[in-house]
This record gives sequence, structure tokens and C-alpha cells, in this order.
Amino acid sequence: MDAGGLGDKGKNDMVWRGCQRFAEESGVPARIRNYEPVTEAEGRTYLNDASDGGADVIIAASPIWEEYVQRLAGEHRDVDYFIVDGVRGATNVKSLGFPAGQAGYLMGVAAAAAVPAGSYAFLGGRKDVATGRLAAGYREGIMSENPASSVAVAYMGDDFAAPVACGKARAMAAELFDDGAAVIFAAAGLANADIATVAKERDKLVIGYESNQNYLERGYVITSLNIRWDDVIFEELGAAARGAFKGGKREISIASELISYPIDDNNRSLIPAEAVRKIEAARQRLAARAAG
Repeated sequence: MDAGGLGDKGKNDMVWRGCQRFAEESGVPARIRNYEPVTEAEGRTYLNDASDGGADVIIAASPIWEEYVQRLAGEHRDVDYFIVDGVRGATNVKSLGFPAGQAGYLMGVAAAAAVPAGSYAFLGGRKDVATGRLAAGYREGIMSENPASSVAVAYMGDDFAAPVACGKARAMAAELFDDGAAVIFAAAGLANADIATVAKERDKLVIGYESNQNYLERGYVITSLNIRWDDVIFEELGAAARGAFKGGKREISIASELISYPIDDNNRSLIPAEAVRKIEAARQRLAARAAG
């Protein structure tokens, strides 16, 4: 698991849901186990122990261990490794990613369409390559709709534990709102729930990340960038169980239903039909650009 472990209402929960679904529905007599490290070093220890302990498949739910997984993979050729949000693969390593810049762009369009004028902000948990691309895409999407707007970008830190610094996240979100941001795209892991709470306190808005977080503070979450890691993991474990594992990189297409922005009773009033039309038009443009 990435920092925050189970109950993060985001990537960790989605990855584990995919593992559980595989164990329950695949018909394969699978034994699954999760590890919830508190430090980056503890994560390396768990990865090492699992590799030495006879695991057939190991999923690292954070790119922070990518270099270490690559080393372990060279020493354990009989183990299949997956890296969620990874950037490179190997013979027995598969990197699972999504076009963060394009996905962030869609959320920028959503923010600017829902709040047509004003200032905006991005608050990331751990500063890394994927989160940086997400922030850049978000800014670009906003500017495509509202060139005169300003977009502040902030991160809680660059270490493993950054996404669990919930008190810091609350303070940073309050400062961003007080400085004029009408919307924060929160990509801060476990701390996203705290950022949504601050939005409600300030009567401002947020966008959730990695799962459907529209329910966190009903009426204050415009939508969420929902990455269906549960479906991806279920599919990939099935391939591994059939002996069809193939190392390398899998990147979810921006046109795929695995990337979505849920609209339900919690947020329907915040994302009008015109906003949806703009988001879908942007998605089609991005998909065409990627294909051509």
C-alpha cells in the first residue's frame, strides 16, 4: 500500500478492492495479503520479504518503490511485479499508469466550467512526476476555458508520508482558499477528506481524486477524477493467473471508461450539462491527439 493504507478513500482502497474481487470471483484459489507501511524503508522491507517468501505476484501501489522493485525483479525472475503509477517496466515488471496530464486537463475544464471566473488551486500530497503532470494538465485545462484566471500549485511534501499529514493539508487548503481560490483540485491521498472539510467550512469547492469522492462533503465536491484501479488490478491478476503476464507498461487511454468523472446525487447540482459537454469535448480532442 501507499502511505495512508486502507481507508484512504482513494488508490489504496481501489487497488485492494481489485485484489479482493480477484480472490472472490476469479475461481483461482488465491491467497492475498496487504502490507501498510508507515515509512518508505518499511515498504522496502515488506517488498523484500514478499519476494523471498514465495509470492507469485507483488503489487507496489506507489512509484516511490520503483527503483527498488526493479532491483528485486532482477533477483526474482519467477515473481511478477506490478507498479501502480509507475513509469517503466521490465521482463517481469509491469508499470500501470494513466495519462496524468490529460486527466488533469479534464479536471481543469470541469473546474472552470463549474466556476467560470475566479482563481483556482491544486493541492498535491507527495510531489512526484505523475502528480506534477496532473497539476500541469489541470492548469492547462483551466486556462483553455478561462485564460485570465490564476492557478496556485502546492504540495504537502516529497517524502513517503506526505499524504498522511492531514493537519498540514487542512492548513494549506485554508490558506489557498483564503488567498482567493474558488476550487481546489485535491490530489493528496488520505488528506483529501480533510481538504473537502475545509472547503465546506469556507463555502468553497473541491475536486476529488482516484476514486469517487463526491460523498465526502455533499454539495462541495464538483466531481472526482476516478481512476478504476480496481478493474485494472482485477484484469491484470487474471492475466497473471493464466500465465499471460507480460512486462512493460500499460497506460490507460484517456478515452477509456476506466477514467471517469462521476456524477451522482451528491454533486449533480454542481456540474451542469454545459460543463459535461465541455469536458466530453475536451476528452475527444485529447483522445484524437493521442491517436494521431
